[in-house]
Amino acid sequence: MTPGHQLRRRETRPGGTSGWPLGRVAACRDGRRGKRFGCEPVCGKEALMTEDIRHPELEADRRADRRTYLYFGCFLFASFIVLSMSDQHDLRRAGAAYPDLPWLSQATSHLVVFALTPFITFMLSRYPLSAWRRSLPMHLAATVVFSAVHIVAMVALRKLLTPLVFGVPYDFGFADPSVWLYEFRKDLLTYALIAALFAMNRLAEQRGLEAKAAQAEASERHRLTLKSGGRTFFVDAGDIIRVRAASNYVEVVTPGRTYLARATLSELEKLLESAGGRHVRVHRSHIVDTNHIREIIPTGEGDVTLVLDTGEEVPGSRRYRDRYDART
Repeated sequence: MTPGHQLRRRETRPGGTSGWPLGRVAACRDGRRGKRFGCEPVCGKEALMTEDIRHPELEADRRADRRTYLYFGCFLFASFIVLSMSDQHDLRRAGAAYPDLPWLSQATSHLVVFALTPFITFMLSRYPLSAWRRSLPMHLAATVVFSAVHIVAMVALRKLLTPLVFGVPYDFGFADPSVWLYEFRKDLLTYALIAALFAMNRLAEQRGLEAKAAQAEASERHRLTLKSGGRTFFVDAGDIIRVRAASNYVEVVTPGRTYLARATLSELEKLLESAGGRHVRVHRSHIVDTNHIREIIPTGEGDVTLVLDTGEEVPGSRRYRDRYDART
């Protein structure tokens, strides 16, 4: 489903029309057409009601795209200014007859690229980069379409405007294949950069959506959402004995299993706090459930070793001493 589509929910009112096609319902509202379907016309409270539902993931993509369009538009404007001034400077040094021509050339190119950006976002929605084996051939084909439309529209604008602004005709050199190849190389890079920019912003927005869902899961159902090995696990907060930072991952230890989840220790700390458990941070790399602390052994200079009822030992830092002292 593309972002332009909306899911629709049907609500049943007295009359039992749930699940009927909208065309049939419309016909049944018309007494003459309704006879074809063997139904009586309905109206008022008996009419089928529809309500638009916006899917949160599609809404997240739209929010990301709106923000990215703003950033990308600013970037294109800056690119237009820099490239036009650079080309103008080079032409003036070379003694060219029309040193201001690059302003028109760059303006037409940048304008057409911005106008074609919705085509790239459509391709990203239809063929997401996450499924790259299936999507890559389609995006490669799309770069050919993107380049062809970019070249034709850009040249058309230049042929129209150059005589009006500078009083001379514009010749692109359509008959020379090397000119098309030269432009296609640039368009291929442009398509890839735009696709990557929008895809990364969509991914960031989706991760924010997942973080909110995980926070709600922790607050309402008192369990954590852990992503591990391409799978999602829901773990009751009360089952978590300790958590340890492991590079870009966290090691979540429960009585029956240890999960290696992609998250930060700070993120897990917030989720555990929302879940209402007795977990505290005892070290920059460790969180423990204070219900499992059996003994605290000083090691000098304020640091300690926490002995858990599982027999494991966890270092405790003096920086976090007040936290676990208050809970034990």
